[in-house]
Amino acid sequence: MLNILDKIWQQTVKRSWYTRQYVSNENPVIIGGCARSGTTLIRVMLDSHPNIYCGPESGLLYFKTLTSKRIRRLSQVFEVEDADIRFLVNKSDSFRRFIEDFFTALMERARKPRWADKTPQNILHIERIFSIFPESRFIHMIRDGRDVACSLRTFPRFKMVEGERVELNTRNPLEDCIKRWVHDVSEGMKWRGDSRYHEVRYESIVDASEETAKGVLKFLDEPWNENVTHFYKVQSESREDTKIVQNPGATQPIYSSAYGRWRREFSEEDKELFKSLAGDLLIELGYESSSEW
Repeated sequence: MLNILDKIWQQTVKRSWYTRQYVSNENPVIIGGCARSGTTLIRVMLDSHPNIYCGPESGLLYFKTLTSKRIRRLSQVFEVEDADIRFLVNKSDSFRRFIEDFFTALMERARKPRWADKTPQNILHIERIFSIFPESRFIHMIRDGRDVACSLRTFPRFKMVEGERVELNTRNPLEDCIKRWVHDVSEGMKWRGDSRYHEVRYESIVDASEETAKGVLKFLDEPWNENVTHFYKVQSESREDTKIVQNPGATQPIYSSAYGRWRREFSEEDKELFKSLAGDLLIELGYESSSEW
């Protein structure tokens, strides 16, 4: 049984593990944006490139602590043994170094030279991300806020119970969905002008996937590869060799059914609410030229 001095020593070491500074020389790709804005789509596109590994959401770039529960989740989501993650934790001299070591191990397992992390909430932690990975490149996915609000209003659509998909009847307050879009997009836009920051429109991928993908790869200093626009074939093949649960859209061609869904779902009252809360940002982003819509 640990005595009081031992406990104090362990707590001090743990505190310093989280606070110890570390600056990486790696150049990962970081993806973020308001939820339901196409971050998963750009993830699977980039993961299909032979040079880039981009797995499921990790949360590592905004976690403040690494609890046993979070380690178990990482183990399940990334198909890594719990013991292997704990080995990396003990091997790393800081939480920041562990983040690099964890993704490097996944990248090497995938036999690729560069790693990426897609988690929507990354958009709220760009400053921290750049402080750890100053050579990284950040992709901010942006989508018409009206469509995002429609999607957020009914999200999540299902939950997993003992391996089975159970449909939900979610109906979130529209006002909260709109405010979330404004907040998250605005946080990202603060980084406009930084050469490491790049905005990608969901609608551009739908309308001109190859042209948009080429622009993204140019920003990342990566060569063109047609796998990024044929991601659904690449992801379908890789899915056969893994237990990792993919978003169904990851293995399907780009579709436009969710493009402009607000036209079908917004009532006149919904439109007025959106205009009052987010109309100016919608115009600033060029989705509308005025409030007459």
